[in-house]
Amino acid sequence: MIAAHNTSYLAKLPAGLKFGALLAISIGLYLIPSWQVLFALLIGSLLLLFSARVKLRQLRTALITLLLILGFVFISLGIQTTWENASVSVLRLLTMCMFAYAVSLTTTFDAMLELFQQVASPLRYVGANPAQISLGLSLAIRFIPELKRVYLEVREAQHARGLANNPVAVAVPLVIRSLRIADDTAEALEARGYDSADKDK
Repeated sequence: MIAAHNTSYLAKLPAGLKFGALLAISIGLYLIPSWQVLFALLIGSLLLLFSARVKLRQLRTALITLLLILGFVFISLGIQTTWENASVSVLRLLTMCMFAYAVSLTTTFDAMLELFQQVASPLRYVGANPAQISLGLSLAIRFIPELKRVYLEVREAQHARGLANNPVAVAVPLVIRSLRIADDTAEALEARGYDSADKDK
């Protein structure tokens, strides 16, 4: 999830600062053993989201999926270890995701692309192309929601044919349409003259 028109105070901060803070927070969360402290940080992450003008509808589907996964993790860890350990682990993951949503939903695609290129710039000295690396990462991020949209369209179409419970009937057209998107993207890049040569040399 990437910001499109967010104009909050968080959107005005440099992408590097936000991602650096996210990295520090993520590491710090694993140094906290108390579920009470983690719960307080979770509340803080939610307040950060709301203060950054993030709308609930932007997170609805992602939150439902996340809570289902974390519910399974909580039950599994609770049975295998203790319920307190399970609570600590789930609170860490949930808090980390909330902070990550706050960053991704207040950072534009162009800002992410520029940041990726800056981070990858030292790889130029070992023969890599930072621009291509950043473009690849950005395209990967861009196509996550695109592939989700395609999956929902395929599933709805197959459901209308009575094939929604057939994994092959869903997987085959999903793969074909995904390859078509990839092929169209490659043709568009080639038409714009984006080849494999490092133009900085």
